[in-house]
Amino acid sequence: MDKPMKIKAIFFDVFGTVFDWHKSIHDEAKKFSIENKITFDEFYFTDRWREGFRNLQSKVASGNRNYLSMDDIHFEVLMELFDELKIDSISQDKLVEFNKSWHRLSPWLDSIPGLIELKNNFFVSALSNGNLSMLIRLSKNSNMPWDSIISTEFFGTYKPDPKVYLGAAKLLEIKPGDSMMVASHAYDLDGAKKAGMKTCYIHRPNEFGNGISENYGDLSRFDIVVESIEEIEKKIKIYERG
Repeated sequence: MDKPMKIKAIFFDVFGTVFDWHKSIHDEAKKFSIENKITFDEFYFTDRWREGFRNLQSKVASGNRNYLSMDDIHFEVLMELFDELKIDSISQDKLVEFNKSWHRLSPWLDSIPGLIELKNNFFVSALSNGNLSMLIRLSKNSNMPWDSIISTEFFGTYKPDPKVYLGAAKLLEIKPGDSMMVASHAYDLDGAKKAGMKTCYIHRPNEFGNGISENYGDLSRFDIVVESIEEIEKKIKIYERG
């Protein structure tokens, strides 16, 4: 059996993989409800906001809807949620600012030290469904040590459209097989694998709050599986030894 190709670049999903979106948005929603003297279930609200994005994202990726940025989709879903909750007392300016909660997420504790370590031997890039302006603000807020930020906005679609993975590799002037995609979402890695990338599944057991993670299925289909970003380099070395 031939040894695997040496990995030159590592692409990271951002929301859930590198940043703890659920706790961050839950806390922002709670703060917003208190400041505006309104009442709703923040846990339910957080889940529905993310679910709404994922539903529209998949429609864009499959060609069933024209491209909208993540910020625009989040705002559309936000309006639907407040309509569902029969809350109409909030000004447009406040809603726009609340929508930017997604720019203020906190990273998981292992994210920054893990990325810094990986940068010593790999090109490390975000590869995210977030629009570029959003990803820049999000990354600057936490001083994320990316070598580059690649947004699916560049390709006018969303993951798992193969154009995203192939386009990202092309931007770095490498073959897809010389790169690895890291994500806490199986659908993302399935898309990357089909495009020829190596794959790393990272467990984020509390991504959806209250100890809830995704239903990922059989992880043996991915090249490596880790519990933290800090484990990745060690697992890659084992993988490359064949």
